[in-house]
Amino acid sequence: MKKILLLAMALLFNISYSAIAQTNQVSGTVISGEDKLPLPGVSVLIKGTFGGVATDLDGKFNLDNVGPNTVLVFSFIGFETQEQTVGNRSVIDVTLKTDSKLLGEVIVTGYKTQNSREVAGSINTVSAEQIREVPIASFDQALQGRAPGVLIQANSGQPGAAAAVTIRGKGSINGSNAPLFVLDGIQISAADFATLNPNDFESFTILKDAASTSIYGSRGANGVIVITSKRGKSGVTRVNYDFQYGVSEAPSHPQLVMNGNQKLDYELANGNLYGWTDAELAGLRQINTNWEDVLFRTGNTQSHQLSASGGSDKTTFFLSGSVFDQTGTVPNTDLRRYTGRANVETQAGNFRFGLNTSIGFSKFNNTLEGDSFIGSPLNAVRWLNPYERPYDENGDYTQIVSGQPNALQELLENQTSRDQIKGVGIAFVEYKAPFLEGLTMRTNWGIDYTQNEFQTYLDRTTYRGSIAQGGNGSLGRALERNFRYTGTTSISYTKRFNVDNELTVAVFNEVVKNDERGFGFTGFGLVGPFQNEAGITPGTPLNGYIPGVRGFGGQNSLVSYFIDATYGFKDRYFINAGLRRDGSSRFGEDNRYANFGSIGLSWIVSDEAFMQNLKGNFFNELKFKGSYGAVGNQEGIGNFDSRELFGRSIYNGIGGIALTNLPNQFLRWERKEMLNAGVEFVLLQGRLNGIFEYYNNVTDDLFLNRQLTRTSGFTSQNTNIGSLRNRGYEISFIGKVIDNANFKWELNANFTYNKNEVLSLVGDQTEIIEGDYITKIGEPINSLYLVRYAGVNPENGNAQYLTNENELTESYDPNDRAILGTSDAPYFGGFGTSFSYKSLSLDVLFTYVFGNNLYNNDRNNIENPAYLFDNLSVDLLNEWRTPGQITNIPRADNAFFSGTSRFVESGDYLRLRNINLSYNLPAKTIANLKIASARVFVQGQNLLTFTQFRGFDPELSDRLLVGSQYPALRTVTMGVSVGF
Repeated sequence: MKKILLLAMALLFNISYSAIAQTNQVSGTVISGEDKLPLPGVSVLIKGTFGGVATDLDGKFNLDNVGPNTVLVFSFIGFETQEQTVGNRSVIDVTLKTDSKLLGEVIVTGYKTQNSREVAGSINTVSAEQIREVPIASFDQALQGRAPGVLIQANSGQPGAAAAVTIRGKGSINGSNAPLFVLDGIQISAADFATLNPNDFESFTILKDAASTSIYGSRGANGVIVITSKRGKSGVTRVNYDFQYGVSEAPSHPQLVMNGNQKLDYELANGNLYGWTDAELAGLRQINTNWEDVLFRTGNTQSHQLSASGGSDKTTFFLSGSVFDQTGTVPNTDLRRYTGRANVETQAGNFRFGLNTSIGFSKFNNTLEGDSFIGSPLNAVRWLNPYERPYDENGDYTQIVSGQPNALQELLENQTSRDQIKGVGIAFVEYKAPFLEGLTMRTNWGIDYTQNEFQTYLDRTTYRGSIAQGGNGSLGRALERNFRYTGTTSISYTKRFNVDNELTVAVFNEVVKNDERGFGFTGFGLVGPFQNEAGITPGTPLNGYIPGVRGFGGQNSLVSYFIDATYGFKDRYFINAGLRRDGSSRFGEDNRYANFGSIGLSWIVSDEAFMQNLKGNFFNELKFKGSYGAVGNQEGIGNFDSRELFGRSIYNGIGGIALTNLPNQFLRWERKEMLNAGVEFVLLQGRLNGIFEYYNNVTDDLFLNRQLTRTSGFTSQNTNIGSLRNRGYEISFIGKVIDNANFKWELNANFTYNKNEVLSLVGDQTEIIEGDYITKIGEPINSLYLVRYAGVNPENGNAQYLTNENELTESYDPNDRAILGTSDAPYFGGFGTSFSYKSLSLDVLFTYVFGNNLYNNDRNNIENPAYLFDNLSVDLLNEWRTPGQITNIPRADNAFFSGTSRFVESGDYLRLRNINLSYNLPAKTIANLKIASARVFVQGQNLLTFTQFRGFDPELSDRLLVGSQYPALRTVTMGVSVGF
């Protein structure tokens, strides 16, 4: 964990100091008390002087001319400082203990590495150890609940599905709210992580405020997640094998639908829609199909990884290969992934070289979700009548009486697949100038390449195949690729002036260029036995099988110049400042460039003389910090939105061109100003540490659509108008309840409150209404805007509503709409505990969200009596039938309106995200087996969810549940990790 940067720190701190003339020679080795490995880069100073050395890559040091009364001070970031008096010894071996203090952590921010003492920004680090065994293909989901201010919502349980990540609220309406992801110094595509192996990563550093993100300029507006991959360590080569196997189940739906008898009785009470005879009814009542059982199955997860790391004092390496295989809980959905990684670093004189490469291939099979389309099989879980079966007595697919597709046939006969190749490569060269101590030059270049091949096969016997052009199935295939390169070149200088002053200054130049291309076709008329291109019928005007052909392409680029500086005084007062100038190809010539910057202050209050009387067994460390700055956003708009664009047009069968986008030379960056203030503390000798932070972020020049006169030929244009604010606070702590040699018990928790508020819109405009949602000054974005449902009049069974004057009425009027909360959760976080007794460990993590409301459109579909031909909610069995009846369900023939609060539900939930029980084999057993280590474990993921939301899963990043929801997998796995 804290040693992930040992090699880098060795090179950064390997500075020789002139020794004070003494009489003897002393040598020795410094190792870590945690894993007994040598520690390179440890500072070995002669107390009271500037004389000393740093340990080499094997943790060894050598000092000449030291006397018996000399005191040596051994110090290294992340470890407790230790003093040793030389005496008559010529060999001094030292074991450094891990430092539990909050202010001793190493922070990696992408462009630099800092001690947490000097960090003025809002930064959280998640160790890969915390998520290495989570059985999820996309690592972003595994970060849920582990850092304050970071809301991660998995919209889907499909294997490989990415999560939506939001840091400190949504700061844009039309633009992107996704954070920047940086892997070993280069940008990688967000929401595209399933073909990366999470076990190749060492840590995740989350940057949230201006002091930490402004160095990324226009790319850091939504926060930054810095990923550091594993590095090799000098010494003996270590080989590890990790295996995991488990099963997954889908949860039961909390909103019950009618069983066979209930549905038939309801149909009879409402007119016998299908005209069932008594004999038919008797037969149908013998059938009670649970379509959840038909359309869900037990999924399997299996993973294997083999890795090796090691090296010499000059060259280190890390190699890994992995296979991940996961079948979903819905038939014909799965993911199979293969990855390989090679990280190599070497030193030659004053030069250091590195090459980090990763290659992966994934094959996804998916199904439709997130819609209310009758061709989406997952809607049938709720819609298909329980008195029908998927197969008839001959084993053939049944034809559903209502005309709905046979969902099992749609799942098994149609195919939606994607083959992905992803490659990430980074190379760097670093040079430490021998002519000026502290001067370092570095250039870092990398690529992120993603290629997707999509295939959609629709069998002619299925519903989707029958509605394809020509009515006889289709085959679609597309190839898309995205290539991005990032190049960063820097010069940095670090200088300590006398004892009290230290200055680090770095200047950078960076270029980022992205190129995307795609091409595809859809062929029709699959009337033969072939399920590939050979089965396509050549299209003619007579047969209607004219194929569809499509393609796209685009580029964007960014060039940046920036400077970053950190000044420290007495190792307790720190100033961080940065200035960056970005130029983007997306904007007009007059607005292409913008300046961003920040300033941050950090004060180690606990080191002050006036605090020394307060320090002791209870109080240990205290740090105040604050920052202010500005960042920009260009994501979420088109590559050429500022330009006049023309595209293909066909009129009366004749091809030509037409204007497709109006020029907007004034289109410019969204700009976010960020204020952050916080306090960090350590109490009870490191047993309790915590962080409290307050933030206030205001986004100006929002990307919003300005309405245009119809004479322009366009209805709106993307323009910079309006402003938006997110402000709130974060709290996190870690407490060691029991901490002794054999038994340890730790508690941890984090909590975030975020208040989103629209500050201004277009001119004098105060609100923008979009369907059932409103954007209004003084309210959060994504605010529900519906008529308030007030139950049923018991005398006549009519639905009742509240007017704007809070009076009851039976007349539905859209003018009575009111704001009913927001779909974006203002409160969220996580908490957990860990126990360890000797070699046995138990770790538990809960995540929670509350304060948001969601519109459940799935209920709208199954509580509408007009959909009598399909299955309905059991709630309709309580619909009003007789005067005086008290119920919340109106009579069946009462006018039905969906735009009411009747279908608005709380999005609150508490989820047991992960529980892991593990056992490390004892040293004697390990020795007998002639291996280095062995660990076995069993864990559960998403085992329990407590919520009042009546859907498969309340974990939604969209504003509503439309329908066809693929629930989160409830997974139990067991595994083993063996080191050689």
